Amino acid sequence: MMLDEKTTFTKQQFLKSKSLNWNKDVIQAVLKEEQLYTKKEAERIIKMYLEGKRERKKVK
Repeated sequence: MMLDEKTTFTKQQFLKSKSLNWNKDVIQAVLKEEQLYTKKEAERIIKMYLEGKRERKKVK
């Protein structure tokens, strides 16, 4: 199955994924249950968490 960059996934889908080599505890800790993420967004959030950085809030 070919996925485009805009395809979104839930936290549960990332947790169940067998193709991603991500630590399940980190996914559980940093991704929100009710939110959808692209693979790229989830990777960025996880990387920031592992590097000890906080996600910046978007200012309107």
